[in-house]
Amino acid sequence: MNLVVASRHETPLMRFVVEGPWEDGDALKLAYFIKAAIARVREERVLLDLRRVKTPPGSQGKFLICDRLRRALYPHVRIGLVTPPELVEPVPPAANDGADVAVFSAEHEALRWLRVPVRA
Repeated sequence: MNLVVASRHETPLMRFVVEGPWEDGDALKLAYFIKAAIARVREERVLLDLRRVKTPPGSQGKFLICDRLRRALYPHVRIGLVTPPELVEPVPPAANDGADVAVFSAEHEALRWLRVPVRA
């Protein structure tokens, strides 16, 4: 994985800011990286910022991160994904066996959905 992932525990959530070139297979690796990180701090709310991730030249696919996150993480976890919506696949329907994932264009929208007070 060629992505650079910065993580920070900001009670009551865990924040991940990702940057770099996206490659096939990065979605699953990133999902398991996040799973390990939130298990260490025992958080259930995640803010994942992919706005600095670059698509490889000539690529036409989507990041496929929503499904990977939903499947890799536990049902009680809520993930607010901040990214241009055109770069990710549609969010799969919520299921009892996976995390709750939602895509947002702006960080303040994701924080509101995660029920985190937005700082001025």
